[in-house]
Amino acid sequence: MSNGSGWLQEQHESLHCLKGYLSSTLELPQNNAGAINFRPHPPPPPISNPIQNNSIMEAAWNAFGSDSDSSDSEDDNGGAGREEATRLMQQYNTQSTQDKQGSKTDNINSTSLSFQPSFDDQKQRTASLPWPNNPPLYLGPAFVQKLTLGGGRGYTTTADLPPGTCILIEEPFVKGWSEQQMGKRLGLESIQHLFDRDTAQSIVQCMEELHPTKDKVDSVYRDNSEDIAPLDKIQIVDMISSADSETSHYQEVQSLIAYAKERGIVNSDGTNLNSRDINRLLLTMRYNGFDSGLYLHFSIFNHDEDPNCIKFRPSSEGTQQQHYSEARTTRFVKEGEALTLHYLENPREVSHATRRKILWDQHRFDIGDEGAFRKFLRLAEDHSKRKTAVYESELVQGSFPESNRTGTKEDSGGDPPVAFNIENSLDDLEDMVVELQAMFLSKPDEGLSMSSTSFERAAALELTVWELITASNASLGNNNHILLSRCRRLHLDSIEILLEHCSSILDNKASTELMARFLPSARELLESQKLRLGNDHTDVARTSNDISMGIQALLSHSPKRLLSLQLEDMRSLDQCSRFEHFCRKEKERIEKLFPKDADNIIAMVKEA
Repeated sequence: MSNGSGWLQEQHESLHCLKGYLSSTLELPQNNAGAINFRPHPPPPPISNPIQNNSIMEAAWNAFGSDSDSSDSEDDNGGAGREEATRLMQQYNTQSTQDKQGSKTDNINSTSLSFQPSFDDQKQRTASLPWPNNPPLYLGPAFVQKLTLGGGRGYTTTADLPPGTCILIEEPFVKGWSEQQMGKRLGLESIQHLFDRDTAQSIVQCMEELHPTKDKVDSVYRDNSEDIAPLDKIQIVDMISSADSETSHYQEVQSLIAYAKERGIVNSDGTNLNSRDINRLLLTMRYNGFDSGLYLHFSIFNHDEDPNCIKFRPSSEGTQQQHYSEARTTRFVKEGEALTLHYLENPREVSHATRRKILWDQHRFDIGDEGAFRKFLRLAEDHSKRKTAVYESELVQGSFPESNRTGTKEDSGGDPPVAFNIENSLDDLEDMVVELQAMFLSKPDEGLSMSSTSFERAAALELTVWELITASNASLGNNNHILLSRCRRLHLDSIEILLEHCSSILDNKASTELMARFLPSARELLESQKLRLGNDHTDVARTSNDISMGIQALLSHSPKRLLSLQLEDMRSLDQCSRFEHFCRKEKERIEKLFPKDADNIIAMVKEA
């Protein structure tokens, strides 16, 4: 595969052929241009009569190697190699961790002493928030400060904070979205959904303080057109004018005004809702909505291309459902530094051009072209390796791709940019992964065989993603491009599907070859994540664990195959064992930084 760009162009038809095969019994969700990016998709019904594609299926199966070869026959000294690998793993498992002294972990532990969670002053701290009567479950060492950027305000730290510090715990003020809204562009049906609630009056009044606030919108329309700030014109005036120009929109707004009056839903000053209020509520939901619903206090976080916090969604893991979200720092944050999130949740790894379009479409702010993007990252005053890596993760063949608010720009030949083709392929393949996972979960007891269509689909998908990585790397000319991180993460997911759901029909040889493709993807992904996210991010912990498990599997079953990969820091059995030990300890270290202690924090707040 010498020409990656050619592969992406020529294999576009083959990808659609594979998509047709995979989706023949799996109805894939359709793309909705301009739809809200936090929309969930309902599970689609299955369709029968799969379309066969023998060439793709044959290639997928051949990637696992010949059935006649056993894992032992590839290594004349396989038994001795496995014994040596086992001895080395035991050695590193039982040895004391002597490298802790002076390590980064100790530095983090010592810095954590500079901040101790306080619970007895919660009422005092939350009293200064815009919604003192609706405080969050917990507010950490942060306060709201007026800013010139974003919505005119944002969170700022009150102390030096280590990675993993809990900043905010909050339940969504409005949980989820209406069924009518799922998979569609945000519309007035969401306002109807609000008005139908018993708490509609409280919701509407609290939303007056969300961006854009009622005071801001009212003042904008009181000002002369010459006095309106450019950003207010873009985010408020132009958006409302565009919506009002649609006849159906105007009619729906009038119906909502009548419905609100009928239910006694009014503004906080007692006035009835008017068309401007309805449009403001729609903008408020558009600018502040998350996948899990609408939050009050999370809305104060501003977006950053290099954020220092991460938002954890409500979880349904285990026996108890967690209905709250929490924000934690992902690196050391200095006192007085702004606390920020990345507004794109799933996936985060999209090209600059796509992020620029999504953020403009949904939030009406522009991260700009190359010059503006460098300024957005504050590269002139902050020359950290991380910020430089964030910028360099966008380069294609050494250059920063051109873009505009509507997305990518065509190249000189009129063809779409290579990143655009890769993202389209990734969108399709990620849909297939979701549908395959749903299919396996819906039929857990279905018997599998090597000729099973379920297995063939999963094998073909893994091979396609594997080839996409190679072609994309050649086309981008940047091994740390942000889209390659997404490709590699998808590759790990596709292999996990095979190992988790098809293990009963995978012999040692097939499993070994899977892990031999799994490890290089995980190794490259880890290095890119460390560059862009730092060493303490939860994504780094997850990938470190993947590498640890992969090395353990190959050390146990085929040490020779592991060494044949010639991966960095893994060119001997001793190095492999050392690196496995390091990755496992890193995973444990980062997990300690992000303890699942939100319930304990909430309990201590209530007791204070």
